[in-house]
Amino acid sequence: MDSTFVAKAIEYYHSNDNLRQFVRFCIVGGLCTSLDAIIFYCVNKIAPYQIALVTGYLLSLVVNYFLTIYWTFQNKPSRANLIGIVAAHLFNLFVIRMSLMTLFCNAAGLNERIAYIPTLGISIITNFLIIRLVVNKL
Repeated sequence: MDSTFVAKAIEYYHSNDNLRQFVRFCIVGGLCTSLDAIIFYCVNKIAPYQIALVTGYLLSLVVNYFLTIYWTFQNKPSRANLIGIVAAHLFNLFVIRMSLMTLFCNAAGLNERIAYIPTLGISIITNFLIIRLVVNKL
């Protein structure tokens, strides 16, 4: 790879606030999604998928909120962003994820450990869209 290209890419990254936020958003999302999945699979060994789903999601939500506010957007927590982000995440958890897990496990007959994978993929997309809508409205 040409060193000039790399230097220009680094310079562009440092000069573009939106790009830096997007990269940090992706890193936080990847980290929290991994945390969510690890907790889900660990708790699911001893508890039903509903409990595992809620436990993983809520614990990763706490980490996600603080990393998103402090690191991604380099902001301070406020009542408005806390309420908006938590409400959006809870909607995603209880409406989107629970519905999909119920559909995949009960209606389609998938094993809950397998059903978690498409549920996670779909909920990542819906969560991004919901959070973006909430953040742009606050």
